[in-house]
Amino acid sequence: MKKIIKPLLIVGLAFLAAYAGGKTWRWQEENKRIVAEYAGFTAGDFTLQGPDGEVSLHDFKGRVVLIYFGYTYCPDVCPTSLSVMGQAMKQLEGRANVKGLFISFDPERDTMEKLKAYAPFFHPEITGLTSSAPRILEVSTRYGAYYQKVERGEQDYLMDHTSRIYIIDENGELGGVASHGATPEDVVKRVERLL
Repeated sequence: MKKIIKPLLIVGLAFLAAYAGGKTWRWQEENKRIVAEYAGFTAGDFTLQGPDGEVSLHDFKGRVVLIYFGYTYCPDVCPTSLSVMGQAMKQLEGRANVKGLFISFDPERDTMEKLKAYAPFFHPEITGLTSSAPRILEVSTRYGAYYQKVERGEQDYLMDHTSRIYIIDENGELGGVASHGATPEDVVKRVERLL
C-alpha cells in the first residue's frame, strides 16, 4: 500500500506545483500585456484639487497608489469599482501602505463637498479629486482613461467611460492596471507583486 501512496503523493504534489506555476505564469503574462498596452501612455505625476487643498501624486512617494477615474453620479460602474478598490485596500492593511485616489471627470456636478463625502465612503484612505475640465482631460489622457458626456435630457446626462484601477508603484510609476470585473483579490495580487 505504501508503494502506491508514495508515487501518488509525488504525482499529486507535482500536479499542484505545475498548476500553481501555470497560474503565476498566466498572471505575469497578463500583467505584461496590460502594462505593454499602456506603455504608450505617459501616466506620471499630476496635481489636482482635493477637498482639503491641492494633491499631487508625488505626495505619496513610497506608497502604492490606486487611481480610479469616474464620477459620483455614476449609477453602477463607479460604485462597484470603488468598492473593489476599497475592499482590496482593506485586505492590504498591515501588509502595504496604500493610498486611493478617485479622480472625477465631472467637475460640473462633483463639488469638493460631494467628493469629500463620497470617496471615503469606500475606504477612509480614498481621496476625491477634480479640477477644470481641460486639466482633467489632460491627466486622464496620459493614463488612457476615456470619458464622454451622454445627454439624457436638457438638464441630465451620464458619462460613458472606461473603468480601470491604475496601480502606481512606490516610485510613482504605472505598475499595473486592473480592468473592470477584477476582484479585490485580483487587485491585492497585483499590488503585492510590486512590493
